[in-house]
Amino acid sequence: MKKTILITGANRGIGFALTKLCLRKDLCVEACCRNPDNSHELNNLSNNNPHLNITKMDVTSSKSILKASENFKNEIDILVCNAGVNNGKGDIFSDEHNENAIMEVMMVNVGGPFLTIQNLYKNLNKKTISKIVIISSLMGTQTHISNNAPIYRASKAAANNLMRTISNHFLNDNIIVSSYHPGWVKTDMGGANADISTEESATGLINHFLNLQKSDSGKFFNYDGKPLPL
Repeated sequence: MKKTILITGANRGIGFALTKLCLRKDLCVEACCRNPDNSHELNNLSNNNPHLNITKMDVTSSKSILKASENFKNEIDILVCNAGVNNGKGDIFSDEHNENAIMEVMMVNVGGPFLTIQNLYKNLNKKTISKIVIISSLMGTQTHISNNAPIYRASKAAANNLMRTISNHFLNDNIIVSSYHPGWVKTDMGGANADISTEESATGLINHFLNLQKSDSGKFFNYDGKPLPL
């Protein structure tokens, strides 16, 4: 039976690359995003593809997540919390780091994975080992020596901490919880000068997702599977 992967933020960047690759790997994909009507590439991909199901979902709203779950076709084997935002790369005194921006970044990057996992736990396939993945960033590691993007960095550090906490909650269940640095990727967020394409990042990520073991729960990985420090 085909495995089902749910991807948030599936309409662009790494999420869209993951969606395309998962379909090529013969997985069923539950593709979730805030504005599917405006996601033309994603909608074009769904033409004549019965294994792609597109659903409107706002990861910062429990009501939206629960409503979206009514549209899912299958139980979820791999839940990928990919949706994320960055308010800017300036330092602590940059105007872009204001109250509204801080609230949005923290709510999407930390609240989003939390609410998604909290509300979609009921949709996980519990007849076998299911996997929860949070797309984080090396920018959130405590070993960095940079002074830019303080809010984004803090949100990704919190996302990794969330991953550890949730992995401990499911320690005795058949649920693996891990987080990943997708690489410095050529997306709207990563910029044109980034190191790798979305396709290269997605290829490494999905290959490792599919091979996750229970011993990997609670750990932070690079997109190529290399362990990273929290």
